[in-house]
Amino acid sequence: MFVQILSDNIVMEVCRMKTGRWPGRYQNLAAVYSVCALLFFLILPLRPAFGLVSAPPLLGLVPFGARQSVLSSAESYLGTPYRYGGTTKSGMDCSGLVYISYLKATGIKIPRTVDALATWVFVIPVHELEPGDLVFFDLNITAGSSPAKTSSSIPQTASYLSKADHVGIYLGDQLFIHAASTGPKTGVIQSSLSEPAWKRRLLFAGRALPASAFSGFAIDFGGSVSLAQIEGLQGGLLAPVRGLSGWAEVSFPISKNFSAGLRAGADCDLILDVVRVPAELSIGQISGFSIFAGPALTFSTPNLNGRLYAPGDFFIATGGLRWSPLLISSGAQRFGVYFELKYDYYVPEPGQPDALETDLRASLNFSIGIRLRTVNY
Repeated sequence: MFVQILSDNIVMEVCRMKTGRWPGRYQNLAAVYSVCALLFFLILPLRPAFGLVSAPPLLGLVPFGARQSVLSSAESYLGTPYRYGGTTKSGMDCSGLVYISYLKATGIKIPRTVDALATWVFVIPVHELEPGDLVFFDLNITAGSSPAKTSSSIPQTASYLSKADHVGIYLGDQLFIHAASTGPKTGVIQSSLSEPAWKRRLLFAGRALPASAFSGFAIDFGGSVSLAQIEGLQGGLLAPVRGLSGWAEVSFPISKNFSAGLRAGADCDLILDVVRVPAELSIGQISGFSIFAGPALTFSTPNLNGRLYAPGDFFIATGGLRWSPLLISSGAQRFGVYFELKYDYYVPEPGQPDALETDLRASLNFSIGIRLRTVNY
């Protein structure tokens, strides 16, 4: 399809040079391709720091019962004096307490500094805190400032997460344990999120440990519009549209940014005049590139400019490559766009002349869509 787009663009440019303007039936498609290209190059700068954190980072590495071990380890340091950069009972700082508590409980080395922890954890709403989760604060917030946001609509941008300069481990019942450097009490102490000073400075909460055996499982919903090729344009508002699709997917995590899932949906191809119902297995990055393939049911007979097709192998009827950056986050919700290049396996009906280019146009499909991901964390 990309080769076809290139050749089409050459034809369009020749027509434009001869006539001084774009051919009328190409104007809509040229505008669509321009918008798609612009969106493609704007996506990466818009992605926030949390984009790759789509599940608790220690998911699959430790049992969800490890939370109690983290709490016991942290509480064993109560009364330890504050010392910047320390991780022992002779002295430790706030991130040092988190680091050594998690290391002793899980045997895993986690990020050592507050800013690294802030972008490492899976950010969650404060009202969903569980013992063993982390709480992040901005100590620069003064007494006259407004309280920090504690709802699920936390602005999880890189600039917001970077405001964190203090961290503690949540114990439950609004209590947390941390290493304080200033105040009436210093060193490793317990404090309450209900205290005005801490309530005002609280930025967000983060989860590193799985909360249940189903942590990381996700449900995605999405829909897309596929683009028509130039030969299929007949003019009108919907001329650039080849088809529409909608789908749902259930997936489970493999690692921090990798998952495998099963997707089912329906595709309506306006050019071939068919409806397909695929069931695809997918594997790849949660935020990034993934591949997919699977069987599909095809309703009606595919027809492209009078050339008839039959569905190919049922078990490998469709497959392709998807790029899907996650752009916006709110609690368990992740919203993003995706770009998909798909190959639908069609076989020309017997008795027709060879037409490789037409066959490729029938099978190759490029689409742009949106997705909503809900994660069980």
